[in-house]
Amino acid sequence: MAGRSFMSRAAVCCIVAVAVGAAVAGCGSGPARQATAGSSAPASGRPASTASAAATTIPSLSAGQQGTQQQVPWSQVGPGWFLAEWQQAASPAGPTWLFLVDPAGGRYLIDTFPANPASSTPYLLIAWSGDGQRALLTSAAGATVGVLNLRTLALTEFGLGAGAGPLGFTAPDGLAIIANGSTGTGQVLQRFSLTGQLELSYPTSYPGGGTYEGSALYSADGTELAVGTSTGVEMLSNDGQDLSFLAVSSSVGYCTPDRWWSATVLLVGCDPDGSGIQQLWLVPTSGATPTALTASPPAAGDVGDLDAWQLPSGTYLQDAGACGYVYVAKLASDGLTASVAVPGVPGGDSTVILGAQGNSLAIDALPACRQGASLMWFAPATNSVTPLLGGAASGGGTVESVFMFGQSQDG
Repeated sequence: MAGRSFMSRAAVCCIVAVAVGAAVAGCGSGPARQATAGSSAPASGRPASTASAAATTIPSLSAGQQGTQQQVPWSQVGPGWFLAEWQQAASPAGPTWLFLVDPAGGRYLIDTFPANPASSTPYLLIAWSGDGQRALLTSAAGATVGVLNLRTLALTEFGLGAGAGPLGFTAPDGLAIIANGSTGTGQVLQRFSLTGQLELSYPTSYPGGGTYEGSALYSADGTELAVGTSTGVEMLSNDGQDLSFLAVSSSVGYCTPDRWWSATVLLVGCDPDGSGIQQLWLVPTSGATPTALTASPPAAGDVGDLDAWQLPSGTYLQDAGACGYVYVAKLASDGLTASVAVPGVPGGDSTVILGAQGNSLAIDALPACRQGASLMWFAPATNSVTPLLGGAASGGGTVESVFMFGQSQDG
């Protein structure tokens, strides 16, 4: 996806592992199994016909309405839409539903993944292609990858080889897969076709930038990549040619490109002086001097600034707390951050920012070690929320994995 970092932070991964680890589900290219659903659960099962026309006359659904895969107005799928996995809270080991969710909260059942799959069955959602047409899935064991066509429900399954793990789709339309492989002594960034054929292995070290550290971010048009290195950020062409090295600061290392702050400036997270508490920097691709967005040392309770978004009401961050807890924070003029409570989310529950649109943040609220996650819009300026999926929006469910169209995903 355009503008998507392919490196989730450890704190967010810890939270997501708790939520996703409770799901036991699977999918195949054949018809999905029917599941018994309670009154609060969406209808299960695959539509009788998987053909879906991109007719512009199909209206999107209103909040709380549910439709089928055949009813998706594909020409409207874009900013503000979500691809999400959902489970019935009362049965965390039951089937998983895959939904498209429109900006108002109307949801479309795309597919149902039956419970208790084989360990090699791809069912865990890890990416959404930039054209909105495909989902990238992986198995619980991580050995099998699946590319699911959301319009035809055709599933292509393959392996990427020993030690390779998929990170996401290439930009802008998701016509290939990017993955981290192993060299035996470190990581290597690799590109695979949508059928699992290795297309390219990128360099593992760079003249100015040290060694590759596991994260990569495409430019919007997909012609360049910013890759995180032990000493800064290296800019590469799509075919792996070195373009430039972007030094961040002599006081930081192990940098991760998070997103494009603007067309010519990267938002980069780095480790100051080996502290392990990530700090955010704005790094111009021109080679001009970077500036620190957040302060180091950070505010009390802030154990890492993971990502940031600009809204008319201010700059909001994904911050890490202790023990894998993550939360929404707001940036002050001195570079320090202060936590922001999301209405209706109990204290201690993580609030994962999926992206921003207009005056709102897309939030995936994740309870600690229990079921009941929910997807919502949060407007900080009015301190209001709009439920989209899970919780009040769909009778109480668990959102296992969510991606917002065209935005970065931290969990």
